[in-house]
Amino acid sequence: MTRTSFSRVSILGASLDSGNRGVDALGESVVSLIRGVEPSADINFHYYSAVGGTRRIGGSTGGQVAVVNCRLSPRSRPGEHIAVILLAALLYRIGLRSPARRNRWLSSLLDASFIADIRGGDSLSDIYGLQRFVVGSLPLLSALLLGRPYVLLAQTYGPFRTPAARWLAALTLRRAAQVWTRDRRCIPTVEALAGRTPLFSPDVAFTLAPDRPADVPLEPSSMNLESAPVLVGLNVSGLLYMGGYTGNNMFGLRSNYRDVVERVVATLLERTTATILIVPHTFGAEMEEAASAALLEATVRRHPGRVARVAARLRAGEVKWLIGRTHFFVGARMHACIGALSQRVPTVGLGYSDKFIGVFESAGIGDAAIDLRTHEADAVSREVLRQFERRGETAERLHEDIPSVQAQVRQAFMRMASAGVPVEDANRVA
Repeated sequence: MTRTSFSRVSILGASLDSGNRGVDALGESVVSLIRGVEPSADINFHYYSAVGGTRRIGGSTGGQVAVVNCRLSPRSRPGEHIAVILLAALLYRIGLRSPARRNRWLSSLLDASFIADIRGGDSLSDIYGLQRFVVGSLPLLSALLLGRPYVLLAQTYGPFRTPAARWLAALTLRRAAQVWTRDRRCIPTVEALAGRTPLFSPDVAFTLAPDRPADVPLEPSSMNLESAPVLVGLNVSGLLYMGGYTGNNMFGLRSNYRDVVERVVATLLERTTATILIVPHTFGAEMEEAASAALLEATVRRHPGRVARVAARLRAGEVKWLIGRTHFFVGARMHACIGALSQRVPTVGLGYSDKFIGVFESAGIGDAAIDLRTHEADAVSREVLRQFERRGETAERLHEDIPSVQAQVRQAFMRMASAGVPVEDANRVA
């Protein structure tokens, strides 16, 4: 049997066990896509983690993968610290190769037949701050210093607000063997920085398999979702709820985000017969669970029996399964929205960056992405209600378009797997 370039794979920029289910969705989707092409692929994930080892992925093409960890903590083992890893990579580049060969992170990259970085889907940008961008770039820089070819998987590029970020992004883009984008709107950014036109593929998480959880505890526990004639899923972003990482409206939203979501909920409950299910998609430091609980407390007394929240930390595939049970979805986390769109659920994205409209356009419904930087709370709630009222039409469009979207993702990985076979010019985005 002919071997593909997926025989031994190293993936950077995605996780399998983070608090962010969107990042986990990227990791699990990449595993499934690679194993769909090369079932026997040896897959290694490289990311910041306290421990390495193995992880088990669900689904028919999941199986077991290895995690090679690096750390920033001064308490980490020397061979796991990213600074030591980068130093050994630099020594390798100038001809001193034994330190890199003895390092598990670097030896895995050296032995890989395919190296790819997906950078969380949207983190090849300084939108979350220059420090986060630089720290997120260090793992890929280790491959670059080794002189290993790598592919940038489909993601959003930019914006870049600082000269340092533009320089580092240009270096990353120019050295890549292939650059893929999930977002046609960032093509001019790539062309300006790297002098090349990226290839297009929708986000990999459009192919993530839903996984029915054993149990879905709700608050209040008396809520019966099966009896809801119209179930609306709502994802509240803890990141936006706390004002971004800076706490002071980091993304420049037109209205206070808390006011926006409370207005959206009030409009749906007062103007429709819908039941609302609040679905967290990120857990831990970004307080999505706390934001969801606060929203529930603010509304449940006025509308008893019509609002509930998921009171469990479901895994990425489990959250997707639950989102697929809704009839309409409103989300501020990109991969919560993709979880809905990929299951043909009419969806509104409450965007805080340009990535939302680009990804929604890839699913054929760019008009369902609302930019919170330009729309005030009243305008957002009116548009959500309008989209709710036309959800039947949107569902028909998604039923027609989503199979093609998913096929494009799988075809992109088949092309990447064909080692030494150039991607045809016809596949470049116009």
